[in-house]
Amino acid sequence: MINSIIERNNRISPLTESEKKIIASAVKLFLQNGYSQTTLKMISADCGLRQGTIAYHYHTKEDMLRHLIEELMDYHSDVIEDTHEETEDELFSYAMEIAVQIALCENDRKAWDIYYSAYSHPHTFEHIKNWGAKKNYMLFKERLPHWSESDFRNIENITSGMELSALTSPCDRYYTLKDKINLTIDSMLKIYEIPKEEREKVLEKIENFDCEKIGNELFEKFVSRLKIEED
Repeated sequence: MINSIIERNNRISPLTESEKKIIASAVKLFLQNGYSQTTLKMISADCGLRQGTIAYHYHTKEDMLRHLIEELMDYHSDVIEDTHEETEDELFSYAMEIAVQIALCENDRKAWDIYYSAYSHPHTFEHIKNWGAKKNYMLFKERLPHWSESDFRNIENITSGMELSALTSPCDRYYTLKDKINLTIDSMLKIYEIPKEEREKVLEKIENFDCEKIGNELFEKFVSRLKIEED
């Protein structure tokens, strides 16, 4: 069986057999080794196609990464929707997704490499911003009726940059994981005009959860969801 990334892209624009092999190998290796440590040579060896053939279909590694990030953002959407259905709390759903991502990337180098690479490359970063703007519009449109969809898109340019900043600033004894989560989320919620009392309440709520454990479990589920089974 081919994985869900290939199935998704077949629905949008059918992939050739070569493209299916390339994407399957690239995604597997990105998850195993991290994006930056995966080379075209490694993908070629895994899928059994020449590097020239791979370059013909996908001009850069980023083109292959985009497929993984599209699936990853869909997974984020599923997690947010599940949290929102369970809690009926849009602020907590928004903040918890960010907290878990920060905790995961702080403790799993391969996960960090995938997220950091996605936020660092223009095309994948653009996809993340578009996804984020739509997600936050759905979460906050009732709280911010005076905001247009364009407003949410413009703000996402700033808030996604703040998430990138969190990825580039590792924790240490003076800048703990709790500090990073709280400062990042509090700053982002301020932009969405959330009152201080509500910001403090949601941060206090998040502290009751083991974000590191949840992040690891969710990422393992995501990896399992993409595993390729042999026919």
